[in-house]
Amino acid sequence: MLKSKTILLLTAAGILGATAVAGASGLTQKVSGLLRSDIHVSVNGVAYGSIQPVYIDGKAYVPLRDTAGAMGYEIAWNPQAKQFDLTPKKEEQAPVDPYILNTGVVTEAQTANGLTSLNVMGKGSAGTFDWIVAKVDKDTVIVDASGAAKTAADLKAGSRVAVEYGPIVALSFPGQSHAAKVTLLGERLIKEDKVGAVNKTESGWQIQLGTGTGDAAISNLVLNVGPDALIVTSAGEPIKAEDIKAGAKVRAFYGPSTTKSIPAQSAADTIVVLPADAQ
Repeated sequence: MLKSKTILLLTAAGILGATAVAGASGLTQKVSGLLRSDIHVSVNGVAYGSIQPVYIDGKAYVPLRDTAGAMGYEIAWNPQAKQFDLTPKKEEQAPVDPYILNTGVVTEAQTANGLTSLNVMGKGSAGTFDWIVAKVDKDTVIVDASGAAKTAADLKAGSRVAVEYGPIVALSFPGQSHAAKVTLLGERLIKEDKVGAVNKTESGWQIQLGTGTGDAAISNLVLNVGPDALIVTSAGEPIKAEDIKAGAKVRAFYGPSTTKSIPAQSAADTIVVLPADAQ
């Protein structure tokens, strides 16, 4: 393998030395060389068949343009200075996505004057909690997971969505921004009730909604809280399942599938713990 500086020096000398020119100035001379097609050149482990050395007086010379290109350089001829100028090629920068991604549940949707505001609680691109009020208008692209077109009327509380918004976000809490694209991923059931019990299980936590017993227990629901479930307060503060107290009122987004047991069980998606004055 030829090192970069060596290749450049040999190439420049090779081009000048292998050019047959007659001149009275003494700056040029005619030379003869041997083309060695049985010898190959590689750059950083990559073989280049177009680079074949020519041996002149026991020294190997390689074509300047092909060698410079293989090494990541652009070449230009400077007629005034009578020299070849080599400059590093500009690396192409990958396009930067100007939008921020939030995948979560719509906890509230309001439409007025052709503008739909989606209150979305979920996880952002970095996997951290993200709460955004996404503004959906006529310029927002709305599709389902298969790419089929949807409308703002299909977006409601309980919709699980992936929202691409920004790049400008209002300095409020939660932040507000225009939704460039909304992908509807499915629907979640909604239940608002008091917590009867919180229990640890082998796979996570179980939160029982309702305190009824006997016949009244038929309306109760047990939420299975896995590692991907999101639990936050109404103020947007993430909390742990074990910190939820019996008697606390929550708005749960779950399912959509539930068991046919009594009480029914379902996977929790997002649980919002409501303030004390809503208990």
